[in-house]
Amino acid sequence: MAAASPSSPPKDWYVEVAQHLGERYLGYEFARGAEQEVEFLYSTLTMKPGDRVLDVGCGPGRHNVELARCGVSVVGIDLAPAFISLARERASNAGVNVSFFEMDALELPFEDEFDAAISICEGAFGLGLDDLAILRSVARALKPGGHLALGAPNVFYVLDHMEAGDEFDPVSMILTKTLKSVPGVSGERRDLTMYNSCYTPRELQWLANGAGLDPQFVSGIAPGEYQGRPPTTQDPELLLLARKPPAG
Repeated sequence: MAAASPSSPPKDWYVEVAQHLGERYLGYEFARGAEQEVEFLYSTLTMKPGDRVLDVGCGPGRHNVELARCGVSVVGIDLAPAFISLARERASNAGVNVSFFEMDALELPFEDEFDAAISICEGAFGLGLDDLAILRSVARALKPGGHLALGAPNVFYVLDHMEAGDEFDPVSMILTKTLKSVPGVSGERRDLTMYNSCYTPRELQWLANGAGLDPQFVSGIAPGEYQGRPPTTQDPELLLLARKPPAG
């Protein structure tokens, strides 16, 4: 008798989390390294002032504000209305011009438009959804020769740091984590269930190939500690660097 297929996470689980957390999201330690992360990405993806950059799963826009300060033209998309609203407010307060849209990463309307794309800090990628379809959608949005930086949880680290109540499905490679009594922007506390697709470096390279991209390198990273070195089993995240093949 065949084993039952693992159930997929709700497509909108992230929207509910964003609605609950709001600006409190920015208070978590993992959300405080945007300046270093952008400095690394700007250099590594060979960005320059005037380039068009797409942030897929931009959240409250913390990377977009820093990129705009570098002279880059940024478009940030996210499925969560609460985060899009917060991102627009933060960009306005910072005095920078960023375009934000509430949009599903599976249905990006762009084609050959962007010099670079990012999806980091578990943006639209790695949320237990159809990551290959998302990556193909992002690949279409890139200009030929455009660069991509994509972050994902490191499965080796995840398995070594499982906590009580965590569940890991070895078939789907999805980690399900329930956080108890999390305070929200309104002061209300509630339990939040999070889902993350976990990867090995080789799987990320294969996924890039499946999306029509040329994988360049996979780095081991941590929030606020982006660097171009080979990954280890103790790096919380992996960063895939890839390129869309040039035309012709």
